[in-house]
Amino acid sequence: MESSQDVPPSEVRNERLNIPDLMHNRKAVTRFSADYRYDDLKTEGPVHCNWSFSPEIAGFSVFGDINATLTQECARCLEPYHVPVQVEIKERYVFDRFVERAEKEKELQSEDFYEVINEDGELDLKDLAHQWLVLESENHSLCGQAECRFS
Repeated sequence: MESSQDVPPSEVRNERLNIPDLMHNRKAVTRFSADYRYDDLKTEGPVHCNWSFSPEIAGFSVFGDINATLTQECARCLEPYHVPVQVEIKERYVFDRFVERAEKEKELQSEDFYEVINEDGELDLKDLAHQWLVLESENHSLCGQAECRFS
């Protein structure tokens, strides 16, 4: 039976999760929230993330719920407008000692999609949230307002 625990402050340092500290209790699901700001993304207020970590035999899974309001520029009228964004993250991390580096060609299954990570390292949560937000943001966006002067 899995239990749930809040992350002690020692496990999270500067938006980075200490993996050995996370893995000390393999039967517990760890949860915490964090707010981030980015220099290259325009947002209205901080980016809020709810994180959940579930240890597995060969690594762990990360689940995240990101809520933000991105400020984008209309490609037609060049006026800024706000786009609410909600992203759900599910990433699987496998420790490098469990990964066969010289695998031959094979048909990929859903369990074959994972990131390789060092079990003595750290996971940069701020960067993970940033990657997902960049993927969610539109490259060529229109404000959709009736008063857009080039409609």
